[in-house]
Amino acid sequence: MNYKTRKISNLIFGLASVAMAIILFDGCKLPTEDKETISSDESNENLVEAKESLDEARKEYVLRYEAFKLESDNKIAENEKVIAELKAKAKMESNAAKRDFEKELAVLEQKNQSLKEKMSYYKDEGDDKWESFKMEFDQDIDSLGQALKDLTKNNTN
Repeated sequence: MNYKTRKISNLIFGLASVAMAIILFDGCKLPTEDKETISSDESNENLVEAKESLDEARKEYVLRYEAFKLESDNKIAENEKVIAELKAKAKMESNAAKRDFEKELAVLEQKNQSLKEKMSYYKDEGDDKWESFKMEFDQDIDSLGQALKDLTKNNTN
């Protein structure tokens, strides 16, 4: 072989090697890019679904909170009504009994006001704290209601 033929042969071999290398590297990248694209698309879908779930949970929580708040406000209003009725009755009592009754009534009225403020100042701190708050609040309002009933019974006897 002469020099020119060898040079052309080497050039063709070199170009073929470069072409093969490009094809191999380019071929290797495509599946990876496809996987990344698919993975990215799946991640975006998962993110959208998670956001929708979070939004739905948030709406559900707000509805539960509003229902509880309305129920609690009604109980507090009922307590205020009972307190007002008891105050009216206290005006008809004798002085000694009237003072003791009014003191007890003032304490219960303050507890009712505290519960009203506690409900209005509640801040969302997550489901666990909400459940704890709700349970404690229910116990407090039930105990106040019972104390008002007891005070009414004691006053009528």
